[in-house]
Amino acid sequence: MGGLRIGIFSDDFYPESGGVSRSIQLQLCQLAEAGHEVVLFVPKHRLSPPADGVCVGLPQWRLPGTPSYLCSLPVSGKLAQMIARRYRLDVVHSQNERGSIFLAAMVAKLLGVPHVHTFHSNYVGTHLTTPKTAAVNSLTYLPWASKKLARQVGREYNLGENAKSAAERRSRDFADRDWLSLARFAAQVDAFTSPAAYMVEAITAASAGTLFGRGHVVPSGVADTFVKASRCRPRSGRTRFISAGRLSPDKRVDVIVDAFALLGDDAAELVVLGAGMAERSLRQKAAKATCGQIRFLGHLDDPDRIAQEIADADVFCLASYHFDTQGMVLAEAAAAGTPILYCDERLSVGVNKENALLCGHNVAEFAAGMRELAADPDRRERMGAAGLKLVPGLTARAMRDAYLSIYTSRAAAHMRSVG
Repeated sequence: MGGLRIGIFSDDFYPESGGVSRSIQLQLCQLAEAGHEVVLFVPKHRLSPPADGVCVGLPQWRLPGTPSYLCSLPVSGKLAQMIARRYRLDVVHSQNERGSIFLAAMVAKLLGVPHVHTFHSNYVGTHLTTPKTAAVNSLTYLPWASKKLARQVGREYNLGENAKSAAERRSRDFADRDWLSLARFAAQVDAFTSPAAYMVEAITAASAGTLFGRGHVVPSGVADTFVKASRCRPRSGRTRFISAGRLSPDKRVDVIVDAFALLGDDAAELVVLGAGMAERSLRQKAAKATCGQIRFLGHLDDPDRIAQEIADADVFCLASYHFDTQGMVLAEAAAAGTPILYCDERLSVGVNKENALLCGHNVAEFAAGMRELAADPDRRERMGAAGLKLVPGLTARAMRDAYLSIYTSRAAAHMRSVG
């Protein structure tokens, strides 16, 4: 099969909204480099078109001032028909469970091509940090949207719906409800992926095994800027911890700030990269710290600057717990040669026993991990070197090849089924 024409659909602001958009950026670049044609369909809001491929800015549904994860592409048959007429795609790939999955499904059906979907979000994890909002989502949007997609696409998959629906009505376990909703989404696409193995396993299990073999683990790759980054800051002096990511409750940056305060080390500093709804409260916490120095650098647009800040740190910290699917920042830190401190045993990309320290997820346990690494610079140097050895398996090219294998196999199967 020659070059593919691939349509990628996302509801998130492009390219600034976070891990999903960073992953898509790498996909675009790598697919174009390999001779494939990519058309990106994303909201017009704050759009900065990529250099690779074709970018189509679409209208979006969004309340003013709300974050990207509340933005949605329109679910419009007229828009789907326009896309199908103008872009002769071989495969469509949706990246969110909002408007993009519905619009991609419509386009795939009109063109008679396979539909691949990636699950980036762990909805079950949101019940730990934003329980009220997560409960509403579990009881309203997720079951409604997944059933709506099933009615729209109309594929027949026996998920044991009668028994499961009765159990769903009785169950107070939001996790069961969420995994079942995701299984309903997955049943209406030709293949589904996630950066996390536990996501694929849980969705498959919720389908009573019906989806076995249709889910694929595809970790998001690491941009070359992190691979090329090297430490410029001298190793002597303060022990520098760094956190990078969205400042929101689910990322638990407050645990890092509290743990650093508990560390009580005047010869240490904490650098916080990122912005978000929790920034004000985090700054208030930081102001109360009596030892060490805490600096907030805000949102940085320059990936080279971000990579350099991580490479110059002594320890990269991630305190999200049972929320992230992959945690792209872990792979980026490993590629930059920075030791890692984290607390989620389900995260596996970019971390192993040689380059990362897995600690408990409460403040005292995270502080103990900080103390252990701050006390041993030789160990940190060995950990950084061990992280660099992981780079070959973390590249964007490895991600591209995995997606291309899925695209080509599903396209071939689709042609056989209609031939």
